[in-house]
Amino acid sequence: MKNWFKIVSILVLVTFFSMTDSEIMAQEKVDVVFLKNGEKKEGKVTGITNAVVKFRYTGEDFDYELQKSDLIKIQLASGRVESFGNEAETAAKVSTTPAPAMNSDVHNTIAVLPFQFISNDQSMDPLAMSNLAQNTTANSVKEQYGQLTLQDPITTNALLAKSNIDLTNITTMTPGEIAALLGVEFVIYGTVNLTNKGATTYGSTGTNYSEREKYNANGNNSDTRTKGTIFSSSSSSTTIEYDTSVDFRLFKNNGSNIYSDSRHVFGTEANAYTAGIDYMIKRTPFGSKYGKK
Repeated sequence: MKNWFKIVSILVLVTFFSMTDSEIMAQEKVDVVFLKNGEKKEGKVTGITNAVVKFRYTGEDFDYELQKSDLIKIQLASGRVESFGNEAETAAKVSTTPAPAMNSDVHNTIAVLPFQFISNDQSMDPLAMSNLAQNTTANSVKEQYGQLTLQDPITTNALLAKSNIDLTNITTMTPGEIAALLGVEFVIYGTVNLTNKGATTYGSTGTNYSEREKYNANGNNSDTRTKGTIFSSSSSSTTIEYDTSVDFRLFKNNGSNIYSDSRHVFGTEANAYTAGIDYMIKRTPFGSKYGKK
């Protein structure tokens, strides 16, 4: 009798554990649907068409239709992942939530953003010129703003890149948000507009003339005719002339614009914009024109 009871007990336990294992396996083998709004649905994908995904919750017999445009991906129970091409787009979106400041104290720190560069001269690389204007401005700021700590442009550009911020989308964030992202108190925006007005050729010509008169023994002119030879030389050079304007804006991390100016720059050289930048930097509340150098 005791042996029979033991056998029955063992069979019951085996059956119980078998059912439990089957339920666990059944629970693990579900399809998971990930939506753009962050929601996650678990159940069974029963069909996929060009526009919708048919989905059934576990324990239900009714199929729901989910729009493909609302989905990021489906992780099937088999382990295969069906992606709808939105993960890369979602990751590439700019985050407007400022990152924590690198330093606990951002007081008297300043960063120079890459400049917007506009030109009709196709021989110029906009990105290279943008970085050149940024570095030129940073050097002038370092010289003029002795009471401020300059964030190196390399650090500035790296922080922007990590948040997927560039010249094409930087205007989607406010100056205050940009300052918080970079961990500075002040931030400089700038634009250089360089218009190629065309080439001008300059030339010059020089002429030398030698003459000679004949005289007799008494020292009188015996021949009024003169003889000479003309020697001529000429040279020319061609230069491209530019018309330049610069826009300069200085913001504080609370979003307030504390200095703003736009100037048409004198000079026709391609680097004439540097003089305009220096002029405006000196006239901000931190510049030498305010006795703050």
